[in-house]
Amino acid sequence: MNEIGIMQGRLSPPVLGRLQAFPWSSWEQEFSRARACRFDTIEWLFEADRYEQNPIWTETGLERIRQQIADTGIHLRSICATYFMTHPFFRVSEQERANSLSVLNGLIKRAAALGIRSIVVPVLEMSEVRTDSEKIQLLGALSEPLSLAVTDGIRLGLETELPASEYRDLIEQGNHPALGVCYDTGNAAARGYDIAADVRTLNPFLCGVHIKDRRHGGPNVLLGQGDANFVGFFRVLAELGYAGPFVLETASGEDYLGMARRHLKFVKDSLASNKSMEASTMWPD
Repeated sequence: MNEIGIMQGRLSPPVLGRLQAFPWSSWEQEFSRARACRFDTIEWLFEADRYEQNPIWTETGLERIRQQIADTGIHLRSICATYFMTHPFFRVSEQERANSLSVLNGLIKRAAALGIRSIVVPVLEMSEVRTDSEKIQLLGALSEPLSLAVTDGIRLGLETELPASEYRDLIEQGNHPALGVCYDTGNAAARGYDIAADVRTLNPFLCGVHIKDRRHGGPNVLLGQGDANFVGFFRVLAELGYAGPFVLETASGEDYLGMARRHLKFVKDSLASNKSMEASTMWPD
């Protein structure tokens, strides 16, 4: 059964001018809010801003996280490391690259201490790969973290906006069991991609899915109001037997809890609809 989680910050008042931000003053309350909304998990957000103060980076913070998990039953399965959007592994000096690798290695050890299964490494916007040479640099830089990750039972899920065939080629070129794909439905829809066809191509490497909706070339909107073909998307994943997590990285607002519940229902209804279709096919009237 697929676990359904939500990105940190979606269960707190939005930060003015930010689509996504770590909820410094309310991250602990988000665990109980996630339980009240009936989510399974929370995806931790690890930003570059004040990263050394992020609770997951400190021993005291790790203990507080463990306490919230014990108190609420809401687990952490993944980390979205947006840190690497502004600290990429290419187009930087050797010292900057070494610093980024040190942070990633440290994050892997902290993730392992919490039983986290995957770390999303965004390779988009400022950190998008633009050339074959940069792809080689990226994969070369990830060699050490991947070796560390596989030892700790963690996968590094690259999140890119490459066309699916190039996306898959990049992962296959990396050729490592700890290297996978975190697919983002909203970003793909904004690029004009066919998200159902994409996941069919990427399925062998999927370790996580970010669920959001966008119009072609536009911003985040409520699920079902953009150009993401969720009907085909969920149908294909059901056919393929995808058992991994879905994480809502959805549009938010002042009624953040209401919107979170609405988006959770959208995903649950989509999954249930495919199960009903599968059952009717197996046992026709």
